[in-house]
Amino acid sequence: MLIACETNERKENLIGIWESYETHHSKVVLIFYKDSVITEYLGGEMHTNSKWNIDEEKIYFKNVRLKDTILKKMINYKYKLNETKDTLFIKVEGGKEDDYSTMKKVLTNPFDAKY
Repeated sequence: MLIACETNERKENLIGIWESYETHHSKVVLIFYKDSVITEYLGGEMHTNSKWNIDEEKIYFKNVRLKDTILKKMINYKYKLNETKDTLFIKVEGGKEDDYSTMKKVLTNPFDAKY
């Protein structure tokens, strides 16, 4: 039962909208829900969704979909949250050196901004 509570608390810490802010790649937005996550990129024009889970070291995306097509069965990310749980560092497990993002928790999706 303790493991389930720890997993739920880890998930709760991530639920919400996260925006990348480094400059080595285009902006990425992750929107975590209880059981799914949406990834938006390319100015909000590309959207994938997947199931997700978490443990103390990694975030697991399962069945990453673009519309009805599964792009990846599984993508694993190593992650760290800062103490105040408003900054997230994620790195693709086994990825290239620049396959990482530093993300801040935001209240609104920047791709939804009205111009």
